Amino acid sequence: MRPHQLLVRLYPGAFRERWGEALEAETRAAGWRSWPGLILTMADLWLHPLLWPADSRLQRGQRAATLGVAAVLASAGLGRLAAEQGVPLTVRPSGHWPATACLTLLMLGLALVAPLPRLTGSTALLLAEVVVRRLGGPALLGAGALAAAHLAPGSLAATPWRYAVPTAWWGAIAIGAVQCCRVLASLTAPVLLAPGSGRLRLGLGTLAAATTLAGALVLGSATTHPHPGALAIAAGAALLIPAWTLARTVRDLRSVPID
Repeated sequence: MRPHQLLVRLYPGAFRERWGEALEAETRAAGWRSWPGLILTMADLWLHPLLWPADSRLQRGQRAATLGVAAVLASAGLGRLAAEQGVPLTVRPSGHWPATACLTLLMLGLALVAPLPRLTGSTALLLAEVVVRRLGGPALLGAGALAAAHLAPGSLAATPWRYAVPTAWWGAIAIGAVQCCRVLASLTAPVLLAPGSGRLRLGLGTLAAATTLAGALVLGSATTHPHPGALAIAAGAALLIPAWTLARTVRDLRSVPID
C-alpha cells in the first residue's frame, strides 16, 4: 500500500465511503507535498464526528453519544495510569474532594450521554450477542492477567512473564474501550435510543468539565510530587485532549441538528 493510500485509510469510514476515491486520486496527483495537509484534515475530522456524512440526524446524535462514552473510557484509563505512577486520585474517606467531584461529574455526564437500549426481547438478544462478541475477548484477557497477578505474584516476578501480565492487562483495557465504542457505533436506532440534543449538550458539557478537572488534578499532583513522573504528567496533559474535543462537539451541536 502506498503512503497516500494509507493516509486516506486513516480517515473516518463515513468520509472515505463518500469521498475516499476522489481524495486518493487528488493526493496521488499532488504528491508528497499534500501529505501534511492530509494529516491535519484527518485529525480535525476525527475531532468533529458530527460533521461526518450521515444517513440521518439520529446517526449524528449517536456519534456524539459515542464520543462522550469514549471520553469517559479514555479518562478512566489515563486516571488509572496516573494513579499507578503515585498520583493520589482515588476517592478516600479522609477527603480528596476534587477527585470526588471529578468522579461525580463523570458518572453524571455518562448517564446523560449514554444511549438507552429499547426494552424488547429481540433487541435485548441482539445487544447481548454484540456485547459478547465484541467484549468477550478483552474480558477473558483481563481476567487472565488479573488471575495471574493475584495467584502467582512471587513466581512471576522472577521471570520474563512479569512484563506479559501488565501488558495483557493494559491491552485488555485498551481493546475493551475500543470495542465498547464500536458496539455503540454499530448498533442502529431500532436497538438504541440516542439522547436528544439538549441532553447531549448537557452531558458533553459535564464530561468536558470532568475531564478538565481530572487533567488539572493529575498535573497539579504530578508536578508538586517530590519526584514527578513523566508518565503521570503525560497522562494529565492527555486528559485535556478529550476535554477540548468535548467542548468543540458541544459547539458543533448548536449548528448541526440531530433531533
